[in-house]
Amino acid sequence: MRPENYSADCVVRLLRRQAIATLEALKDALGTRADVTVFRKLRTLDYLSSYSHSGRYYALKEFAQFDERGLWDYRGVHFSRWGTLLETVEAWVNRAERGWFAYELAAELHVEVKEPLLNLVCQRRLAREDVSGRYLYCCADRKRGREQVIARRLPAAGGEAFSRLREPSVDSDDATAAMAFFMSLLDERQRRLFAALESLRLRRGGDQAVARATGMDPHTVAKGRQELQERDRQLERVRRPGGGRQSVEKKRRRSSPQSKS
Repeated sequence: MRPENYSADCVVRLLRRQAIATLEALKDALGTRADVTVFRKLRTLDYLSSYSHSGRYYALKEFAQFDERGLWDYRGVHFSRWGTLLETVEAWVNRAERGWFAYELAAELHVEVKEPLLNLVCQRRLAREDVSGRYLYCCADRKRGREQVIARRLPAAGGEAFSRLREPSVDSDDATAAMAFFMSLLDERQRRLFAALESLRLRRGGDQAVARATGMDPHTVAKGRQELQERDRQLERVRRPGGGRQSVEKKRRRSSPQSKS
């Protein structure tokens, strides 16, 4: 018996007519009861499967209207430019500036995400860290993950440097004088780290904004930010060993001629 020939045109016409369809509807359109026949035809097309509803819905990519987050919602069925739920969750966590708690990510994606998050952690494709009694899911890359955890522990970003001192009810000259006085009470290390905290809160452009507000060198702010991100264990010293000017006593000792034996 000659095998039946099925045309992918039937699939295209159905998806163009109703935008999305289940596997059963696609089998009906092709006139087959075999799942493998449908998937064979889908592989010849540029298609999507939903990340919600256990991936039961299919659509043509040409009709997907992704928003700025990379998601498309059609009548309560959710699609992602990254494909499956597992791939979508991984992409969202890696791209997040402050990582994600599971409940936050579930609210954004409109599906339960605990299982894919756990699978990704077990596969070492994501990491997690306890923050305020909850697991924060973050990038598996150690440096990027530390940045996400630090950003999560800081107040929400936005606004000018030290914006809490720049409320309309606070005179700008008084705020500037108060900031200058406060900074004068700190030693070199404390000024650097305090400025770095504000830079991390502001995120992009933070070093320059804090430098303008404090009169510090942007490179000093950047150095403090790097120390915070690396959790530098040598911060009990104002400067690292060997840093700073040499003491007068050492200079005198080096400049004096050696005594003859």
